[in-house]
Amino acid sequence: MKFIKVFILTTLLSFLLFPTSGMASTLEKLPLSEKSNEWEIVIDKPKNNEVKPKPDVYNIYSMAIKYIGNEDIKIERVEMYRNDPSSSYDFELLTASGDDLEVLEKNSDHPVISHQNFLISTEATKLKVIVTWKNEGKESRKYKEEFIFQQ
Repeated sequence: MKFIKVFILTTLLSFLLFPTSGMASTLEKLPLSEKSNEWEIVIDKPKNNEVKPKPDVYNIYSMAIKYIGNEDIKIERVEMYRNDPSSSYDFELLTASGDDLEVLEKNSDHPVISHQNFLISTEATKLKVIVTWKNEGKESRKYKEEFIFQQ
C-alpha cells in the first residue's frame, strides 16, 4: 500500500515538474473557428501586411465574430484576452462596448466585429474571446459566452 502511494505521488510530481507538452509559438492550422448556437468566431491570418510579426516575440492574426442566432439581439460587450504562463491573470487585447456595437437582426450576414490585425505574444498559450449580449426589445438578463483558442 505504501508503494502505491509513493508511486502516485512521484507520478503527480513528475507531471508538475516536467510538463509533457511544449508551448507552441503559433496558432496551428489557420483559420481556426469556434461555433455555438449564437456565435461563430474565426481566427485567421492578418488581413493586411502593415505590421510584421517578430519571431519569438509576437505573431499577428485577424478575428471575425459573426452572430448566427435566431433572435434579434443587442451586443453589450466583446472582450479578448491572452494568458501569460508566468502570471495568474490574463492580459486584455481588445474590449468593445456601448456605442461601438450594434443591434443585430437574426441570421445577420455581416460580422459583428472584424479585427484586421491583432498581436499576440508567442509566450501566450490561450486566446479567450468573451461575448456579452441581451435580447433586443425585451427586458431580459444579459448572456455571456466564452470561447478559448489554444495556441
